Amino acid sequence: MPDSLPGTASRTDVFGERLRARRHSLSTRMTLVADFIDQNRALVLSRSAVELAKEIGVSDATVIRTVQALGFEGLVDLKSLLSSSLGQLDITSAKLAKTLNELRQDADRAVNYVIDEYRQSIEHLTNKKNLDSLTDAISVLNSANRIGVFGIGASGILAEYTTRLLARNGLSAYALNRTGISLAEQLLQLAPGDALIVLIRQNIHREVAATMEEANRLNIPVILITGQRRHALAHQSHSVIVMPRSGTGGTSLHGPTLACLEILTLGVVGSNPQRSLNSVERLIGLRRSIRARK
Repeated sequence: MPDSLPGTASRTDVFGERLRARRHSLSTRMTLVADFIDQNRALVLSRSAVELAKEIGVSDATVIRTVQALGFEGLVDLKSLLSSSLGQLDITSAKLAKTLNELRQDADRAVNYVIDEYRQSIEHLTNKKNLDSLTDAISVLNSANRIGVFGIGASGILAEYTTRLLARNGLSAYALNRTGISLAEQLLQLAPGDALIVLIRQNIHREVAATMEEANRLNIPVILITGQRRHALAHQSHSVIVMPRSGTGGTSLHGPTLACLEILTLGVVGSNPQRSLNSVERLIGLRRSIRARK
C-alpha cells in the first residue's frame, strides 16, 4: 500500500513559509497586509499597491514595506511567485488528501479525528474574546428588523438552515447564498435596520466582497464568523467570531460553525420566548391544515 494518495506529493508553499518565519518581526498593520495577501493570493495578482492599500485600509507604502519585509524585491517579484505557485498548489485538495491518508487505516481514527477537531473548535469558541463577541452579536441581532445570513458552498447550506431556524421561531430572516450575478437579486433584500451574519473561511471572493460593500453602504452591522484570526474583513465588521480551521492541517469540518450559529440563534430566541411559542403554535396549526387536505 502506498504511503500517500495519488497526486499528494509535498509541494513547498514559499510565501506561507516566509510569513510564518517573519511574522514576529511585522508591525500590526504589516501583519494585516501579509494576512490579506495570504488569504487572497489570486486576487493580489490583479491589484496594484494602491488598490491593495485601499482594500486593506492601509497606505500603499505599508503594502510595499510588507512585501519587502517578507523577502521580496517588490510587488512584481511577489506576484511572480504567487502566479507560479497557484498553478501548482491546490490547498483544498491537499488538505482533503492529508485527512484521507490519516483516516483510511480504520474507523476509530475517523471517530477520533472528528471528536478532536470538534473539541478544539468548541474550546476556542468559548475563549473570552469569542464569548464577548457572541454576546455582542446576540445584542445586535436582537435589535435588528431582519436577519440576513451569507454563505457560499457548504456555508450556503448552513445559511439556509439558520434562516429556517430563525423563521420558525418568529424572526424575519433570509439567506444570501447564490453565486455569480444571481446573488445580486438576493442582495436586494438588504435594507437599513437589518443585521447580517457572514460566514467565510478564508479567501475574499467576489460574492462576499459585494455583500460586504452593500451592507456597509446601508450601515448594516456585520457579524463575521471566520476561520482566520486576523481576517482582512474584520475592520468592516461589527463583531468577529473566530472558528479556526483544522489544527492538524487537514480538511475543515462544518459542525463547529453550525454550533456557533445555533448559539446565536438560541441567544436571540431566548430573549423573547413568547414570540417563539406563538410562532411554533402557528406552525403546528399550518401543518394540521395541510395534513387535513390530503
